Formats: sequence, C-alpha cells, structure tokens
Amino acid sequence: MKRYLLPLALCLASTSTYAQTTSPLVQNLNFSAAIDATAPVNFDDSSENQLGIRSAELMLYAPVDPTFDAMINFAAHNEDGEYHAELHEGYISSSKLIPNLRFKVGMFFLGVGRLNQFHQHDWAFISAPKVQSEFFADEGIHDTGAEATYILPTDHYFDVTVGVTDGYKWHEDDTPERPKAPVHYIRPSTFFSIGDNGGLQIGLNYLGRTDAAGLQTQLTGLDLVYKQKEGKFNRWLFQSEIWNQVQNSDLTDRSNKMGAYFYPEYGFNERWFLGLRLDAFTDMSLKYDDGDRRDNLDYAFVPTITFRNSEFVTWRLAYTHEVNYVAMESDQTNRVLELQFIAILGAHPAHAF
Repeated sequence: MKRYLLPLALCLASTSTYAQTTSPLVQNLNFSAAIDATAPVNFDDSSENQLGIRSAELMLYAPVDPTFDAMINFAAHNEDGEYHAELHEGYISSSKLIPNLRFKVGMFFLGVGRLNQFHQHDWAFISAPKVQSEFFADEGIHDTGAEATYILPTDHYFDVTVGVTDGYKWHEDDTPERPKAPVHYIRPSTFFSIGDNGGLQIGLNYLGRTDAAGLQTQLTGLDLVYKQKEGKFNRWLFQSEIWNQVQNSDLTDRSNKMGAYFYPEYGFNERWFLGLRLDAFTDMSLKYDDGDRRDNLDYAFVPTITFRNSEFVTWRLAYTHEVNYVAMESDQTNRVLELQFIAILGAHPAHAF
C-alpha cells in the first residue's frame, strides 16, 4: 500500500503547485493531508498494544467553476495490522444554484448526528463511543448518493438536511448486496446564540434502510453541541448524541438498542483542554430464555487531556474505563490508556459549528 501513497502524495502536491500558476479559479485548489497516530495500552488485553498510524488522509478541494465546488479524499486505515486505502469522499457540491440551498452528489459521510459528519482526526476525543461504533462504525458511514440542506426563510435559524444514498457502504455488511430500500435520512436542526460568545446547536435525526435480506434498520437520534468561546479557543465545549436503533425482519426477532455519550470539555487556554466523556449503551431486547427482559448496561468513563501545539498539531492522552454489566453474569472490564498524535499538512478545510 505504501508504494501507492507516496506517488499519490507527490502527484497531489505537484498539482497544487501547478495550480498556483494557472487561472484564478484553479488557484483556489487546496491540498491537505492528515496523519492520525495512536499508541494504546490495554491493561486487560495486550494483543493490540502497539504504536501505529491509525489513518492517513490525502485531500483535494476547490471550486470547479463559479457555481460548483468539488472535493476528493483518499484515506488509508489500519485494519488488523494492514493498511487499506480507499476513496473516502468524492463529491461535487454547490450553494449557488438555489437561494438558501446547498447540496452535494457523490460519496460522502452521511449528514446525520455529530461524529458521523467529521473525520476521526477532527473529533474532540480519541476513540469512538460504543453507540458510534455499534451504529455507525468506528469513524462513520460514508455512502454514494445525494444530500441537500435548505435554510428556512424564518427569523430564527432552522435548516433541514435530507439525503438518499445507495446503501452499499454499510459497516455491518461483509459482502454488500443491493439493498431493498436505500439509505434515507433527514436531520432538521436549529441554533441558539447564548451570550456574546456562546452558541447551542441542536439536531434531530432519522435514518432508515432495508438490506438485501429484508432486515429493516431505523435509527432515531438527538445531537447537540454547545460552545463558549474566549478569544480563539473554546472555554467550554459540551457535545452529546443519543441514539435508538430498531431492527426487524420476517426471519429475525425485533431488536431494540439505545446508546448515548456526553462530553463536557474545559479549555484552560489555547493549548490545554480537559474533558470527561461518559458513555452508556444497552440492548433493550435482550431476554432470558423465559422471555423476561434481561438487564444490561455497557458504560464507560473517558477522561481526556488535549494539548494543541498549534492548529496543525494535536496531542491527546485518554484513559477508558469500560464496564459491561449483564444480569446473572460477571462484569467484564476493559481498561485502556491511549496516546494520540495528529498532524495536519496544508490547508485543512473549515468545518461548520
């Protein structure tokens, strides 16, 4: 895999350099790369205790013409000790064809929730909460289709995101087949200004899909983000998502799972940040042999220290203490200490709030 990444990086870099000598539109061609390295120390299972590059990304984004923009993102992820390179995102977008409407067509991360819309190196913490890894894979679900967001012409800010994708890139499918119903989703959201430097964003979410075997998946959720800025950094950050998943088919019993995470973080200054993530996950359809509901709860505490040397370099240290409780069984504990290093090369695109 390495022999492909180096020529690709050189090609992207030379393309970006060439663009600076051409037309004004092409001069806006930007090249960006990201390295996400982690070093986990698992106190209960040492098989994965090794320093490694969790992911590496190469990105190009620019206006195509006065109306359309485009973005291409290649990513290589470490899966069981081997790096697999793939097209992560590649789409054409525009916010100029119709007033208050922006859309994109191609492959992209689905515009639902909070974490699923960001690459993992842009998260405020290192590892994925269980609700994210169970419902959306460790980083997120990206698929091919179309998505549009319309800002309502109201005095208060509201927008609605809708999308339809083909449903092949679903993390639970080892051998993906054409689904009976493609992925479809909607996310209305709003924003409230709080004081001079604070703001709260709230989103409601629905996502549905029916796979080739007839398994229906429905996800409903709430996501919210609060930020209070002081100068150029967040003095306070609070981020949370709550999700409920229902699955059903003619051949399987109904499954109902629910999970959430809550992450408050305090910024001491522009470099040092301290957060504590609280995770919870339960399978509400788990039963005893006689049909009675079986109590269960997977919960975790994840204190996280972040040091940002600059906007391009981030260090994190986190400790995860996870307990899996199932009635009439011994608790299972997972304790992991993680160190993360993130390096951003080039002009990384700005994110929404």
